[in-house]
Amino acid sequence: MTVAASAIAGARAPGSRSRWLAWASVVLYIALAGTSLVFESRFVGQVTLVDIWSLVAILGCAVIGALIVSTHQSHPIGWMFCGAAVSLAFSFFAREYAVQALVVAPGTIPFGQAMAWFGFWADMPGIAVLALFLPLLFPDGRLPSPRWKPAAYFAAVNFVLAVGLTMVAPATYAHAGYPSIRNPIGLDQYAGFFDAIGQVLEPLLLVLVVVSVLALFDRVRRAGDEERHQIKWFAFAGALLLLSFLMQAASRFVPLLAGPSELLGSLALGALPAAVGIAILRHRLYDIDLIINRTVVYVLLTATLGGLYTASLALFQRLFVATTGQGSDLAIVMTLFVLATVFTPIKNTLQEKVDHRIKPAHAGARPAGSRAGIDDLLMLADLHRNGVLTDEEFAAKKKQVLGL
Repeated sequence: MTVAASAIAGARAPGSRSRWLAWASVVLYIALAGTSLVFESRFVGQVTLVDIWSLVAILGCAVIGALIVSTHQSHPIGWMFCGAAVSLAFSFFAREYAVQALVVAPGTIPFGQAMAWFGFWADMPGIAVLALFLPLLFPDGRLPSPRWKPAAYFAAVNFVLAVGLTMVAPATYAHAGYPSIRNPIGLDQYAGFFDAIGQVLEPLLLVLVVVSVLALFDRVRRAGDEERHQIKWFAFAGALLLLSFLMQAASRFVPLLAGPSELLGSLALGALPAAVGIAILRHRLYDIDLIINRTVVYVLLTATLGGLYTASLALFQRLFVATTGQGSDLAIVMTLFVLATVFTPIKNTLQEKVDHRIKPAHAGARPAGSRAGIDDLLMLADLHRNGVLTDEEFAAKKKQVLGL
């Protein structure tokens, strides 16, 4: 019995060590991020809700990574998420430490210059993992096919080159309001050379991001039903990120978009680890079709009502000006009345159109006795019980699953 117990313990030891290391990275992240926030709030006083939410979202990456490692001990994406979170947290910590050591209270804590140096490049591994290598390896931790190896190697070489150049490039913390903090080993005499290299590397890295995303499309072509749903989760989070970037760019010309773009960017940042966790851990995996459906419906509904509100308000104001010679707040009341009247018809029409376009054609062809059919019925019942589906929607979807 003793020999058998020792053998079992030896077999479990690697898995236990993996779980321990993964959750240790979560603890390390919390320590680094928490200390950074203390530095920021106590000595600088510039902590915003966006900063806090960003740290919480990155904590989500660490936790999801640890959960993946705990379930699939050798899964590369679990370790990638843990490493990315620590990389980003250490970079934030290094910058705040350097500000404290070199500007706020010079000489009170040691190694200020060294931490300033780390602050210039320590977040690059985390960014590369999430932007370059995650799309290439999602969801199983392997490339879609051997022909993608050159792209992976090329991305790795460019990443190493970018990090190496950043380590010795002349730079400052001017973007954070501290131009006096400089790269302690920056080669100022070669500033022109580094600028020229940067102008080449930056667009090249963007091209590599696009290539990594194309790997997902290649994977979809040969994916099974479960893997397609995994990719849908990832694509949904990626679409939110892309939309937030587009809105942020558009806000330069339309200032009203600044607030919504910031809110959407924060939500998208938290959606990425959640989507990856659901996809790999397969918890409520098949809910993505309903989520995409509802998202498309309400985005279209918001855009339609927004356009209708603008047009109706302008029309009613013109009518009041034409009849009374001045505008009136009553135009807003009439506009809201119009929106309340057309809301349900527009929503139902959009829902019907989206159901027709997005729902898979074979959704109603599954035999009711199959495992997939039973799972779908249970999922629909759960959504109905939680109030996500109305009685009419639940009845219609049940008929689809049963093939009635």
